[in-house]
Amino acid sequence: MQRSFSDNIFLSVVVPVFNEENKIDKDLVQIYDYFNKQDYTFEVIVVDDGSEDKTCKLLKSWEAKYQNFKCLHYTQNKGKGFAVREGMLKAKGDFSLFIDAGSCVPLEETEKGISLLLDGGDAAFGSRASAGSKIIQKQPLYRRMGAWLFALTVKWFMGVDGIKDTQCGFKMFKRHAAHQIFKRNKTEGFMFDIETILNARKMGLQVMEFPITWKNDPDTRFRFLSGSLRNLRELLKIKFRKP
Repeated sequence: MQRSFSDNIFLSVVVPVFNEENKIDKDLVQIYDYFNKQDYTFEVIVVDDGSEDKTCKLLKSWEAKYQNFKCLHYTQNKGKGFAVREGMLKAKGDFSLFIDAGSCVPLEETEKGISLLLDGGDAAFGSRASAGSKIIQKQPLYRRMGAWLFALTVKWFMGVDGIKDTQCGFKMFKRHAAHQIFKRNKTEGFMFDIETILNARKMGLQVMEFPITWKNDPDTRFRFLSGSLRNLRELLKIKFRKP
């Protein structure tokens, strides 16, 4: 049974995008269709990470249509970590949720995260590895093998234990937690999730996970070889960065 929430909740939905002209309209239609039916207030913040296609133009049309829609745009591609940080620090909601473009996770899962935050958590992460999760469409085999090796690296080299799925693009924070964490974050690429968890733990914040339904989006911006090398460099910087 879905929990009923008070209408005084204010949720910020942050969506980082890069060259998403083929799916951003569909994503935003789904976002507004879902959250307009909920009994709480929301805003949508889309951070355009230097797109070179028509993404920015499409977002401007949404900004003109909705007062609770904001587009943050900059011309140079800086990375997903930078984009999420920009959105999180601009968010005004009591709770902030960042989601990946491509609708990998049904928006109905938002309610699980809100429940965990209302029950005392500072951050609530969707987890594909939690009991009860459903994977509708798996990643290719090479991505799954890479994810297995990555999980070992994160656990034994980075010291991130107890979080079953560090990389799922469906994470929610209380406002104070989001601002504390993302003010500290320096990682601009994909490894910002690891830095987010480490910073949360340094500050004594409670990070919780919840099961989700998930499907792979084949239209990924991650390039395996070059992306893996960049991820390794970012992990090394996080590991050896001075406080």
